[in-house]
Amino acid sequence: MKKKIIAINIILLFILIGIVPSTSGYIEKIITSSFIKTNDEISLTEEIKVPDCVEAGDILIIDVGGWDESEAWKVPGPYNEHSVLYVGDNKFIEADSINGVEEHTNYAHFYTRAKNLVFLRVKSANSSQKQAAIDWAYDRIGTPYQVPIEPPWFGLKIANPNLPFPTADELYCMELVWAAYYNQSIDIDKNGWKIDALIFPMVWGDDIINDDDIEIIYREVNDSTEFAKPYKGIYIENKKRISTFSKTIIIGKIDVEVVTLNKNITKVDFYINNIYKANDTTVPYNWTWDERVFGVKVIMVVACDDFGNKYFTNMTVWKFF
Repeated sequence: MKKKIIAINIILLFILIGIVPSTSGYIEKIITSSFIKTNDEISLTEEIKVPDCVEAGDILIIDVGGWDESEAWKVPGPYNEHSVLYVGDNKFIEADSINGVEEHTNYAHFYTRAKNLVFLRVKSANSSQKQAAIDWAYDRIGTPYQVPIEPPWFGLKIANPNLPFPTADELYCMELVWAAYYNQSIDIDKNGWKIDALIFPMVWGDDIINDDDIEIIYREVNDSTEFAKPYKGIYIENKKRISTFSKTIIIGKIDVEVVTLNKNITKVDFYINNIYKANDTTVPYNWTWDERVFGVKVIMVVACDDFGNKYFTNMTVWKFF
């Protein structure tokens, strides 16, 4: 009975955090070096060029590395965290959380941040529509950034920036590339204008990559290691009872599950607060954490391959019992 009362109190305490949903021929390259770059390495990659198959009007989506997965903006699944529009000559336009819509003049800016990346082509667009999408994006330079997780609009996508609506003159990264083509009569959101689980129509990376107008032209997998469970929610008796924007609360034991797109991975090690606990050498990689502990803990997993590379990711959680 005490356990249930504590669990209910914890749920009530964190209920204000917010609710979110649990959410064909191309070139693929598996990288065998860590995505983590030193400053010296970054300086050496300033002249990294986009793959030869990439054309102006293509879309780049990356998963960003080096962050705790409990960060509010981190989204589960591959290719969901940041998107930019390639405009040619190794240049991109993006909606950045700090500077709003801006141009970047080198590929290294994105490549050195990526856990993995994918280039997409709008196969239904002709050359005129692609150029018009680029021009539309250029015209948006200086537009403020729309925070996707900020209430009350939660990343509402808007195609017409002139509408008298609070976020009409703001853009988040996925919205920018979607709107650039939507204004050329091509909707690259597989959900169209359907209302999703966050009340308003939004566009995610997997909405774009799985749309019928899109084809994958290049994919590079480096370190796609991510938590599948636990992930941003309240877990009781090893089951997610509610999803949250950032906090992960665990009551009782939990099956820690890890996924990766890197086909070279042969083992995953599990740590709690930097103390080694277990490993798994078979897919799906998992370990049951059944220690009776209380308070904030950091789950870290290290994915290893036979080349000696190690890929790290971590999740900060609250655990009780």
